[in-house]
Amino acid sequence: MKSAARRLAAVPVGILLLASLAEPAGASGSTAILTPPGAGTPVLEQMRRDVAAATGAADVPCWHDLTIKSIANGRYVSAEIGWSGGDYGALRARAVTPGKWERFLVCRDAGTGVTKIRAQANNDFVSAELDYAGARYGMLRAQADKVGGWERYYSNSAPGGQFSFYTRDTKRWVAAETTFTGKLNGVLRARATSVSAEETFAW
Repeated sequence: MKSAARRLAAVPVGILLLASLAEPAGASGSTAILTPPGAGTPVLEQMRRDVAAATGAADVPCWHDLTIKSIANGRYVSAEIGWSGGDYGALRARAVTPGKWERFLVCRDAGTGVTKIRAQANNDFVSAELDYAGARYGMLRAQADKVGGWERYYSNSAPGGQFSFYTRDTKRWVAAETTFTGKLNGVLRARATSVSAEETFAW
């Protein structure tokens, strides 16, 4: 099993610096509830085991009822499970207050930043649609029943403050498209090569 120091050594220095800019725990007003090992639902505990198997971590923190808020527009991220077709489950920063569509399960290894995200509204993993084109390229959707390459994320800070995250296959940061209009306003897309306000969230 790798030590925390060895696992951190595999993370680019610039990304580690971003992690140091995050707010201290509790500064975001996070609603996330830390779930002790063995105390979560079967779904959450399987996520915990999967992250541990992927990273070699002895202890993987997991949270439920976690909300994600865009720093760019101050809105909570919703999983649009009322939509259909290729937009089903799209993640959008559009809610003023969190409800059941704005709650997520998250497991994150502190040593590597390896992160898994699942929407509680439909129990699906969050995918980055890297085969989409145009304004929908990299759209995040809660639509997968298992984790593959498109459901693999890295985040630079644990719940309890500000953070940014990217798809591990492409190393593209997730952005909230607050300048989009219409249906796609606030949609989350894995498309950015650097971090600014649109790529910064609180959880």
